[in-house]
Amino acid sequence: MKFLQLSILTLVANTLVAFADSDSNLNLDSEYSCVGTFIFGRHNDRNVKPATLLTTLGQENQYKSGQFYRERYFGLDSDNNDIDSDYAISGLNNQGAYIGGQFYGQVTSDSVLLFSHVSFLQGLYPPTTVDDTNTTLADETLSILANGSTVEGPLNGYQYVQTYVQEAETPNYIWIKGDVDCTSANDAIDDYLASDDFKAINESTLDYYQSLRSLIPEDAFSTDELNFGNAMSIFDYMNVYSIHNATLSALWNETLLYRVRVLADEYNWAVNVGDSDNLSNLTLGGQTLAGAIVKYLNVTKEESTPYINYFTGSYNTMFQIAGVLELNEASVNFTGMPEYGATLVFDLLKDTNDSYYVQFSFRNGTADSVPLTVYPLFGGSDTILSWEDFVSKMEAVSISSLDKWCEKCSATLDMCIPYSTNYEDAEKLTSKGVSLSEILAGNYSTLDISSATENTGLTLADAGGIGAGVTIGVFLILAALAFAFYKLYLSKKSKRQITSTLPVAEKRHSNTSSSQGSGPTV
Repeated sequence: MKFLQLSILTLVANTLVAFADSDSNLNLDSEYSCVGTFIFGRHNDRNVKPATLLTTLGQENQYKSGQFYRERYFGLDSDNNDIDSDYAISGLNNQGAYIGGQFYGQVTSDSVLLFSHVSFLQGLYPPTTVDDTNTTLADETLSILANGSTVEGPLNGYQYVQTYVQEAETPNYIWIKGDVDCTSANDAIDDYLASDDFKAINESTLDYYQSLRSLIPEDAFSTDELNFGNAMSIFDYMNVYSIHNATLSALWNETLLYRVRVLADEYNWAVNVGDSDNLSNLTLGGQTLAGAIVKYLNVTKEESTPYINYFTGSYNTMFQIAGVLELNEASVNFTGMPEYGATLVFDLLKDTNDSYYVQFSFRNGTADSVPLTVYPLFGGSDTILSWEDFVSKMEAVSISSLDKWCEKCSATLDMCIPYSTNYEDAEKLTSKGVSLSEILAGNYSTLDISSATENTGLTLADAGGIGAGVTIGVFLILAALAFAFYKLYLSKKSKRQITSTLPVAEKRHSNTSSSQGSGPTV
C-alpha cells in the first residue's frame, strides 16, 4: 500500500537528511554576527480538535522552548548564568530583562495559540530580580522609591512582556492565519477532495481505516467517518489520547500510530501544498507568512530593533510555508506533520563588512534532544543567503499587503471592502461631485445620475448596485448611497450581498462528503 511506502521513505529520511547542519544551536561562523531573528512557532500539546485547551504538558514544553531561545539569543540560562552562544544579540539587555522595543510578537486570540505564545515568553523572559543590583534598570522600571527602598515585583519578579493579539477578520490576522476566510484556499481544498486522486487514495485506504473500528470508540468516529477524508482528525484523536488516555493508549502500538500519522501527513500535504504548484491557492496562508517574514525582518534591519520577532501559529501554515520555500527539496521531513512547539527560524546576520544575510533553521519540537538544524531555501544548497538574494526570492512567492491578500483570496470580509470594485466606483462618483455626506443627511441635490453614470462609465444598474454589496454598519455613507439609488431606481436595484464567513470547526467527511470548514486550524 502507498502509505507503507511512505513510511519507509520517511524512516530513511529521518536518518539521512540532505543538506542539513545540526551543529547550529549556538555555533556560528566567526565571519558573522546575529543582529535579529524572526521565529514562527507551532502551538504545543492540547486537547482534541477543535482544541480549546493548552495542557500543562504543553505549557511546560513551550516554557522550555523559550528557555532554549533565551540561551541562543541572550547567552543566558533561566538563572541568568552566562552561556557561550555565537548567536547572542549584543543589543539585547545583557541581564535578560524585558525592555520595550527589543521584542515584537504576534498571535491570534485562539486560546491554544495565545497560551502557547505566553508560555514561550515566560521561558524567554523568566522572572528576574536584576532590578535589585542594576540601578540603571531599576531607574527605568521605577523600582526605587523616593525613600530609597527598592520594590520587588510580584511572582519573584515576573516579567510582563508586551505582545500583540490579533482578532479574526482584522488586517494583521492574515500574517498568522492567511488561509482563514480565504475563499480561494477553501475552493482549492474542495477541488482536491473532489479529484480523482483523492477518490483513488480514499478507496485504496478504506479497508485499513475500517479495520480501526474496534480500536476507536464509536462516539468519537462513526464507521462512515473512518476514511482518508478524516485522516487528520483520526490521527489527531489518536495522537492526543496516546498521550493523555491510558485505556486507549494501551490499544494502540507504535506501528499503528505511525501508519495513521503517515496517512495524515499525505492528506495534509495534499490540502496545504499539493504536488503541482507550490504557489497554488492551497498555499496562500504560507505565501502571506512569507510576506510577514520579509516585512518584519526588514524593520529589524532598517531600525536595528526589535531584535526578536516571534509569531505563534498552526501546523497547516507550517505545511504551506514549507511548500512555498521548497523545503521539501532539502528534506522529505518537511512533508510530514511538525511536532508540537516546532519552530521555523530566520536569523538576520551581519558580516564584518556590514553586509546583511539570512540563515534559515528548523527545530522540530521542544525536547532537549532536538537540535535547531540549518537548511537551504528554494531548493538550493547555500544555507546563508545575502539579504538582497533572500528578499528577491521571498518577494517572488509572497503576499505582502492586505489588498493583495483580499484579491488573491477573493475575500469578502469588511476589511476588504476598500479594495472592492464597488468601493472604487463610489470614489469615482465622489470625484464627480456627488456628496455622500449630503446624501446621508437626505439631500440628493448633488446626485445627477445621468452625469455621474456618464462620466464614470457606470450603467444605471451599476450605479444602483454601488454600496448594496457593502456590509451594513461598516460603511454607512456607502449604504446611504445605495439607499438613494434604491429610491430613485427601485426596479434596477442590484441584489448582490456580501456576507462574512465566521470561523467554524473542521467538518468531518463521510465516504461521499467533500466539504471543508473555513475556520482556524490549531
